[in-house]
Parts: sequence; structure tokens; C-alpha cells
Amino acid sequence: MDLILRLRKLLMITVERTLPLQTIDQLKWDMGLLHDYQQTLIPHYPQFFGLVRLSDDRIGLKLLHWDNQLAVSELEKNGGGYGSGHNLAFPVKFTRGFGLKRKCMAWLSEWQQLPYTSPFADPSNLDPRTDESEKRNVGVFHELLHLTITKRTERKNVSNLRKPLQLPQKFTKVFGRHPGIFYISQNCATQTVMLREAYEGPDLVRKHPLIGLREKYASLMRTGTLNMSRGLYKKVLNDDEDGGNCKLWGISEGGSDSNGLNEDYECDSDYNSLSEDDTSEEVDAQC
Repeated sequence: MDLILRLRKLLMITVERTLPLQTIDQLKWDMGLLHDYQQTLIPHYPQFFGLVRLSDDRIGLKLLHWDNQLAVSELEKNGGGYGSGHNLAFPVKFTRGFGLKRKCMAWLSEWQQLPYTSPFADPSNLDPRTDESEKRNVGVFHELLHLTITKRTERKNVSNLRKPLQLPQKFTKVFGRHPGIFYISQNCATQTVMLREAYEGPDLVRKHPLIGLREKYASLMRTGTLNMSRGLYKKVLNDDEDGGNCKLWGISEGGSDSNGLNEDYECDSDYNSLSEDDTSEEVDAQC
């Protein structure tokens, strides 16, 4: 149900309560959705979701049921306010040594005292040229990043959300204008937007259970790759009576593996046609 709530709230912050499936696919890893959520998740909740054909002939996911209890942003929960008329302030964190001019600090203090517009509310009455509208834009991305399990996403993943979220042109400038709320990480030409309040140094303050599973899997893969590069694995071919079973990736003599990677895995492929000189890549390909 955690995944369903995240997906429902994502659709609730859009203007038409609808998003193209392609746009959701860009966010599904960050939101923890199954890779085949369209077939395994959506059909089981017809009371919440429906598939529609959009004006550009794409397939979109539409929210069928609005829940007022879900229409409360994370900032409203933490700030104790409900509705759009409260002057809620965003948590601000700066890195050590980061300094703002006195004029900028004064503007930030005044900006924080402006009325807070919930990302679930209709923004049509706001002038997009005002600071109050910018605070609404920041609130939308603040809520969007809270819907992700890692409180971050690649900058390109939100590029298609301008019209669904009713944002102005060049809306991603809010990330750079508010460095105390957002942090932009650039690694290998990939820009990732992170929510500062969700991190204590490099670690998440609250870690979703799915993140722990991903970290264990990544650690297992790194260990296997490292052991393979050290030559701790060897290829063992057995001609059993069944004529074709094989044991693959056994630990070589003198090697050890604390993660239990030395277990034998059975393969039903036919290896009779392989010679002793066949490379391990060929064995892997046929298995």
C-alpha cells in the first residue's frame, strides 16, 4: 500500500490528476515501483486508477478517486498546518562554509514568511511572476522529492512535468535559487536533485526498507565481481548420467567467500558441444 499511496499522491499534485505512463516510468525507480507495475500493480486497484488515451495519442494513468486525507503535504504534516493559508517555512540547511550575503539572507527570511500554497491546491490564482508563486513551485518539488524513497531524482526526470504541475518556463532554476533546500549533485555529467533536509551528510535520515535490499544486492554483486577478478572462481563441467547438467562458478582451491557465493548452481543447458578450450564468456552465453 505504500507504493499505491505514493502513486496516488503523485497524480494528486498534477493539475488534471493524470500523467503519461512514459513520465511515470522515468520516476518508477526512484519511487520504488515495480518495473512492470502497469501489469502487476495497476489492474489490482481499479477503484483508484484508470488508463486513458491522451490528446497526443499516448496512454496516461488517471486518478479516479480523490482522498482529502492524502491531500496533506509533508511540510504541512511537520509544520502542523492544514490548508494553503499558513505561512509555513521550509527547512533550510547549508553546508559548512557556505555563506550568503546579508541582503540574500533578508530576502530569504521574508520569502519564508510568505503564504504557503499546498501542492495539492489549485494554483491558477497565483501570479507566476511573484515570490509567492515561486514558493508554491518549491513546495511542489519539495513534495515530489518526498514521494521518492531516496529523496532525490535525476534532473532530467522532472523535465516533462512542467505542464502537468502547472509550472513556469525554466522552472528548474528553483533548484539553484534555493541551495538551502535543494542540492544538485553532478556525477559523470548526470545532475541529481536531492532534498537537503532528508540527508545527514551522505546518509539518509530515514531509510526506506527497499533501500536496504538494494544495498545488499549491490554489495553482493560487487563482492562477486571482485572475487572473479581475483580468479577465485573456476569453471567445473560434469558429465552426469542425465547428460547435460553442469556446475558453474565453483570456488577454486585456496579461495574462500564469506557471502556464500561458492554454492553450485545447476544449469540444464547442453554443454557436451563445448571443448576444454572454450572461454568462460562462451559458457556464460550458452547457460
